[in-house]
Amino acid sequence: MLEVGYLHIDNPIAVISSHNKPDYNDAAGLLLLDGFDLDEVPLEEMQACLETISQKGTGAFGLSATCSRDEPLLEAARLASRNLCLLDLQLSKIRDPIRLLELIPHLKRCGVTLSLRIRPEDLSNALLEKLNESELDIIHLDLRGLNGAGPKIVKKAKDSRGPVIMALADIGEFEDARNLLVMGADVVSMRGADPEFAQWLSGAMQEYDSLSGWCNAPKHICAGGDLRGLAFCCPPVKNCPVLGALKKAGMSPDEFMQKKLSFAKGTPLEKGEGTCFGSLVWCCKKSKQCYLRDAALARIGLSGKEYMELKKKLAEELLS
Repeated sequence: MLEVGYLHIDNPIAVISSHNKPDYNDAAGLLLLDGFDLDEVPLEEMQACLETISQKGTGAFGLSATCSRDEPLLEAARLASRNLCLLDLQLSKIRDPIRLLELIPHLKRCGVTLSLRIRPEDLSNALLEKLNESELDIIHLDLRGLNGAGPKIVKKAKDSRGPVIMALADIGEFEDARNLLVMGADVVSMRGADPEFAQWLSGAMQEYDSLSGWCNAPKHICAGGDLRGLAFCCPPVKNCPVLGALKKAGMSPDEFMQKKLSFAKGTPLEKGEGTCFGSLVWCCKKSKQCYLRDAALARIGLSGKEYMELKKKLAEELLS
């Protein structure tokens, strides 16, 4: 479902568990073992945890670490790389942005797939821009306790078009996770969640993805969605929010239209007789009711899932 570095994450739910008492939830897309303060915990303990995980045969997994010194983190990066697991870097002992930005390329040279866990208050616009220019693979936004502000923060990070977004949040039901996904999160992580709920949510997300074709499909631009929503926009023939989105994406209206038509050529999206603009490439999200679009899909035998899979590819093409 999601390929990032050497990781294959087969559903968008990650479970964060203490390395002292790990919960081997094999339903989650990613298991992240937390709490490796390498000023206090020897690397041998990290190695032992990796060996235990390997014996359990879990899917994608990672280690979350911090340290006041660079060398133990470099050793952890080499260890994670050899074991094909994620290294999730925590800022608790790496407060200096200059040190952080110098450390990232050193860690990446170890061959590791690298995540940075960060609170929004520590993520200035200037730092976000620098992180987007770095080799960082994942920005892991810690959104806990933000009382509903999380989706807007995710959207801002997504629209900056940098690394993959993982969102750590207080998740109590399916819609809590989906609200983060539709605003641009690629993965939603949970810490301290009830194991049965985490297993149910992971299964529900896998089923939703298999039915929808795009489990974190964005909202429409006119409904406040992130830039991926350009895949659902009409031609920019009137004054509407698409113009602001195109400006943010650094794309002219003519370039946008040309990119869409070029992508559609030779695909089912090129068809669409009877729709508003004569082509499915301009049509909206499948979850929005539209008898014209649905009639066009039925005529060419294209399922809703296949339609959304094509729209996902279109979004990737538009923002590449």
